[in-house]
This record gives sequence, structure tokens and C-alpha cells, in this order.
Amino acid sequence: MALLLIPGLAQAVVCKSVGEDGVVSYTDVPLNECEQKVDLPDYSRYSPRPIDRPAPSSNQGADAQVAPFSGYRSFRFTEPAAGGTVRSNEGQVTVVMDLEPALQNGHKIRLTLDGEAVSGTFDGLAVELSNIDRGSHSLDATVVDASGSVLVRASPVQFTLRKTGLFDRAPRPAPPPG
Repeated sequence: MALLLIPGLAQAVVCKSVGEDGVVSYTDVPLNECEQKVDLPDYSRYSPRPIDRPAPSSNQGADAQVAPFSGYRSFRFTEPAAGGTVRSNEGQVTVVMDLEPALQNGHKIRLTLDGEAVSGTFDGLAVELSNIDRGSHSLDATVVDASGSVLVRASPVQFTLRKTGLFDRAPRPAPPPG
């Protein structure tokens, strides 16, 4: 039964009609029921441009050798700011770090908040901490290899988490200029 309907669908067109109240409507109907057929533009097509790849050189073996990892040059926190205040009633703190060179394969970041290890290890330089209590906190980070050996340590950062309470005063509006 369904196969009998397929030829009728192949003849359907988009049709425009205007009602007595002036409302314009569009619908797909069989060709023989259409008063004003709408010609639609051809659909968009995308063809990616070909990528020109350089021909392999004769000294490809020398290029394929990667310099051995010689250690990290710097590791620091960019967020939260040292001595800064984070405002979050939900107790969420975004931690962003800067590491030179980039985090190597097999290396992970460990975080410590107020001397307690944050559960898990991280393979990215941005981490969202949740359920942090209001008050002053100390955040520390290390990069460790697969065996857990510390490769580099960031200088600890002190910050304060502030939550707006019922008794906090609303900020005063700025006086009008002039």
C-alpha cells in the first residue's frame, strides 16, 4: 500500500495561496491541485577546496624526529587572580592556568585546595571547581607524569570566594554626572 503512495509524492510541489482575509500560506500539494506553483532556488552545495600537500622530501627521516621533552619553563595561575575575589553564590570557581610548553601527552594536572587534593587529575588548563565555601582559600597545582612524579609546580594563589548574603548592602548607584 505504501508503495502506491510514493509516485504521488514525487509529483508534489510547493504551492502559494492567498486566503479571503489576505493571509498568504504555502503548502506542498500534488501538482494538479496547485493554483500558483512556487519555484524554489536550488539547495546550497559545499565542496571543500583541495588541500595542497607538499611532496615528501628525501630527508623525511630527519624531520620526523621530535626533540625530546626537556621540561616545563613556566607554570602559573591566570584565574583566579592572586589576592582577588571570586563572586559566586553557587560556590563555583573557574581555574585557568598557563603552562609553557604545552601539556605533554601522558602528563596530568593535580590541584590542591586549602591543602586538600581536588579529586581527579586534569588534562586541560581550565577547570571548574564546584561547591567551594565562602571565605579565603589557597590553590596549588602541579604537573605530574604517568608515574605520579611532580614535573613542575605553580606558585600557590590566594583568593577569596564571596557569596552575596541577605545582610549585604546593595551597591550604591553612581551619582549623576555634572
